Amino acid sequence: MTAPFSTDRTAPDLAAVLGPHLYRVLAACRPHAGRLTHIEACTGGNVSHVFRVHGEAGRVIVKVRSRRFAGIAHLTTDPALIGVEQRALTLHHGLLPDLFPRILAFLPEAHAMMMTDVFPDGRTWREHLEERCATTEECTRLGRALARIHHATAGLPPLRDGDGDDLFRAEHAYGYVLRAAGHRALDEACRRLDALPGHQLILGDACPKNLSLADGRTAFVDLDNVHTGAPLFDTGYLLAHLVLHHAAGPEQQHPLAAAFLDAYTLPGPPRRWQQDGLLATVTAGVLLYRLEARIVPYPPTAPPGTTDLLRRRLRGLLDAGPFTVLDLLDIAAGLEAE
Repeated sequence: MTAPFSTDRTAPDLAAVLGPHLYRVLAACRPHAGRLTHIEACTGGNVSHVFRVHGEAGRVIVKVRSRRFAGIAHLTTDPALIGVEQRALTLHHGLLPDLFPRILAFLPEAHAMMMTDVFPDGRTWREHLEERCATTEECTRLGRALARIHHATAGLPPLRDGDGDDLFRAEHAYGYVLRAAGHRALDEACRRLDALPGHQLILGDACPKNLSLADGRTAFVDLDNVHTGAPLFDTGYLLAHLVLHHAAGPEQQHPLAAAFLDAYTLPGPPRRWQQDGLLATVTAGVLLYRLEARIVPYPPTAPPGTTDLLRRRLRGLLDAGPFTVLDLLDIAAGLEAE
């Protein structure tokens, strides 16, 4: 059998990533995809190499972890940590099979797993947001899905012991993300997150590049960062990306955020989220993490002038003292004022 080719010539092909394990992985794909026809490299991931393997009967996703991060080559990692993600995906698919891919095969010696392709159109939500704004229906669906995930995983034990990668500690992901900006208000937010009751498994990296909302369905992938933490972090993380991806269309900020947060239904009275200072601070910290991108890259979502202004205003909010989600949305919606 001749190895299929990759259609993305800018990324390593599957043979280069898998080495001597290539044909075992392809053989594991064949019962699900049929006779293989071609392979395409999926872009956007920073940790693992991801490929879409096409065959005459369908397609599957192959994910491979190597000794260096796929998108940050100067950072080393333990490829065996793909086993943690495999356990996370198995758990989440078992609880919510409509929201997560199913593991089809796992080859620990190759640090590779094969899974169902849950992106109907083969595109991430981020790719769609590069062409258009989100809709309130999408944000409502996203909020409801995240609430279902948090409800389903409440009370479950940690996936593993220890911190994992030295440079990206999954068990302290919110500390890593929020402390990247070096602001005292974000350090305090980390302490408050630590003190919140009800820590549980959370996604840790819920953002547009790791989900699909195509064809009226909702699907999450890339569970590298599933860890025990505060659910509020996931909520703020997704909210930050909604704000970030609509920085150039400020009129969208309030309705999209409201649709998402109302659907998530944070505990407490209706629309309690409007005055939630911790959620606002976490969201601002994640935004700065994406805008300043010292280590983990995130492609631009708006013109440089717009994102620079947003960054300055976020730091101004943090400097000034406590603020609410509405305050944050107001500054994001007023970016055209200067």
